Amino acid sequence: MNLRKILAGAALAGSLTLGYAGVAGAQTAPASSPGAATGASVSGPTGHIDCTKLEATIAKLHQRDAAINARLTKLEARVDQLRQNGHTKRADMLQQRIDAVKDRLSKVEARLSKVEAKVDQKCNVSPGTGGSNSDSSTTSSTSTTLPQDS
Repeated sequence: MNLRKILAGAALAGSLTLGYAGVAGAQTAPASSPGAATGASVSGPTGHIDCTKLEATIAKLHQRDAAINARLTKLEARVDQLRQNGHTKRADMLQQRIDAVKDRLSKVEARLSKVEAKVDQKCNVSPGTGGSNSDSSTTSSTSTTLPQDS
């Protein structure tokens, strides 16, 4: 039953990571090819990313990742206990499931690091580089004032 919770947590973390990676990719794609999108479809700010929400979501995903790793540690202790008690068949089955979860978790962590890199690239731009005109300072102030005012 605990393994089901771990698998559900890993699946949830994976889906959230993929969902936010898709959002980040979808928001950066129009900015990279502005000539492709013309006319009425570009009525508002197309490349705006809410950095505070993304950073909060990434922090939650890291917490879930840590929780899953803690549960995996407990399950590995359970495998050792099963082996000591002579239940090798159960221990082997549980170890196979643990290995599958670890493989999936490593893929999710790799995707999470890619998403973090994209968020860092978009959100953690130093304000001194593009703050000469008033238009860029207003857009950067919404995403960078919170980390600077700590």
